[in-house]
Amino acid sequence: MTIIDCHAHIYTPAIIANVLSIEGLAAFLHLDTKAVAGRMEKSALKREALAAGVNACLLLPVASAGGVPSTNDLFLKIVEGEPGLFTAGAIHPLTPGMDEELEKLSSRGVRALKLSTFSQKIDLEAEESIRLFEKIRALKIAGKLQFFIILDTFYQADLFFRSSRQYLTTPERLNRLAAQFPEIDFVGAHMGGLAAPFREIVEHLAPKNNLYLDTSNAAHMFSRKEFIRLLTIHGPERIMFGTDWPWFGHVEETAFIRGLLNEARFSSEEQSNIFSGNISRLLGL
Repeated sequence: MTIIDCHAHIYTPAIIANVLSIEGLAAFLHLDTKAVAGRMEKSALKREALAAGVNACLLLPVASAGGVPSTNDLFLKIVEGEPGLFTAGAIHPLTPGMDEELEKLSSRGVRALKLSTFSQKIDLEAEESIRLFEKIRALKIAGKLQFFIILDTFYQADLFFRSSRQYLTTPERLNRLAAQFPEIDFVGAHMGGLAAPFREIVEHLAPKNNLYLDTSNAAHMFSRKEFIRLLTIHGPERIMFGTDWPWFGHVEETAFIRGLLNEARFSSEEQSNIFSGNISRLLGL
């Protein structure tokens, strides 16, 4: 079975150190703090993916508005000549030269755009954000540039990162966004709400044809029963396998998620969609 990790990162030592310095965060999110020191290089990602039978990984960079162009140049270079590595494009509603940046990404085969609203201080319902989504929708309808959008969904980022709640991608906000822009495919990382109350995800995040959820970290935060319920609510056509590497390892995560999919009684074909088929279609592979 082909396996694609749709949620991986290559972090600098400074970013790793910053996350580990936040009191209580690593324990709260069950992060693998012992292994992360050896997971800061592309070579480590490739080695661990190969050991787990993971065929490809999608990298998710994030940048400030002014740092978007240079960050994208860096990640395009990282994946250049690497058939098993893909990158999303970092984007921000206030990115200078937005049209040129989107054209650059598209010309290099990039289909995914990543937003981490709590760290980028993005209000999804602000005018500049709506303009960005309207631009992406218009480009897609015109058949010019085809992008889908991945959103981080750390529900308690305001507590650990001192981020205003207006910058959080909550289940309710993600639901409204997907409903407002049905022409755009959205991916809610961490099953739509990392550390969110389970009832809020069930009540506010309705299944939609343009809404996908990735498994990264979520199975460590929800009970097995809750996680399996989310799998069945949204279905194998809208769930995608992700690890959140380097915080979690590929060998452990593939086995963990496969066990949960078996418990949910998903067929081999359904599991194939989750492990690679859905993200392959979004990436145009």
